[in-house]
Amino acid sequence: MFFRIISAVMFTVMGGTAGIYFSERLKSDLSFCRNIHEMFMNTAVIIRCSAVDVYSISMELKKNKKFQRFDFLQAIPEKYNPEEDFREIWINAVKSQKNLPEDVKNLLCDFGQIIGQSDIEGQLASIETLTEKAGILEKNYSDIYSQKGKLYRSIGMLFGIITGILII
Repeated sequence: MFFRIISAVMFTVMGGTAGIYFSERLKSDLSFCRNIHEMFMNTAVIIRCSAVDVYSISMELKKNKKFQRFDFLQAIPEKYNPEEDFREIWINAVKSQKNLPEDVKNLLCDFGQIIGQSDIEGQLASIETLTEKAGILEKNYSDIYSQKGKLYRSIGMLFGIITGILII
């Protein structure tokens, strides 16, 4: 009987942990969307104030502690190399980061395509459009998290308790 009670408690804890894990994944996706929105706004400010090239932008983004979760930034060069295509490197680096949702990756790939592609006003207009898309994406992920986050935690705990009761 003692082992059944211990097993029941363990399954309850595992169910709760699984629910929390899936809820935290949703929260992480929301956090990425918020960081992307902020990255776009920071880049617009950098372009507006400094009128720098893509390599300087890359260096500034790497320095910013808010964007440390974007592992792909480390693969982006900080200096010009005529044998490398910046946009291709950007897209490959974004696609190589595993913990980003697909729609976030697509938005980041679009961003990599537009920076440094035209004059300052053209870049700012394109970044503003992408910032609006990032805001919409952030709102969508916020809605998903508020709806499903609590659901995942509750269902995980419920299944753990049910399994624990069945064991006893």
